Formats: sequence, C-alpha cells, structure tokens
Amino acid sequence: MCREQLVKLRPRVKELEAGGAAVLAISMDTQEQASKLALDLNLAFPVLSDPNMGIVREYGMYGKQMGMPEMGYTVIDKQGRIRTEEIDRQFGENVNAILRALRSAKSAT
Repeated sequence: MCREQLVKLRPRVKELEAGGAAVLAISMDTQEQASKLALDLNLAFPVLSDPNMGIVREYGMYGKQMGMPEMGYTVIDKQGRIRTEEIDRQFGENVNAILRALRSAKSAT
C-alpha cells in the first residue's frame, strides 16, 4: 500500500464523499498494522485488513508479477455491482478520474 498516494488522496476525500463514494482502503497488512497506518497518516477513512488477499483478488487488484496487491480503485454501485476496476499507481493524484467513474456509475443505475 503506498503511503504517499494515501496522503495525496486525503485532502480530496470529502469531494469523493460528496460525489456519493464511501472511501476505504484495503491492505494486506494485519488489522493492527492497517489501523496504525490509518492513524499514522491521519486518514479520514478506514484501512481494512485483507492479509490473505481474498478481497484484493475478487476485485481484480492482485498483481501476479509482484505477488501483492496493485494500487488502484474500484467503484461499486449501490446494488453491489462493480462498475470500475482500475489499476492506478497514482490514484491519489488522479481523483478526477475516480470522480468521473463515480458519475458514470450513478448514471448507469
């Protein structure tokens, strides 16, 4: 999980929430490590623990070459359907793309 991108995402969380998003991060760290990361970085959203990477794999964010999660984002609509899965190693800098994906998901429902 890239601390730098989470810090870059942090100031735009309210904008994402205003666009209808529930923001959270998923890490392969233990629950204690994930909670500590959220506290250390002063994140206004939870960092969930997925040490076996089941959720990461389910959402297509597993990097086979590195054997660990890829960085990126997934947009899931209110019915639980995945609308966007995007590998994006600079997701914290690309919030406008996430906002476009949110708008697209809302218009598709």
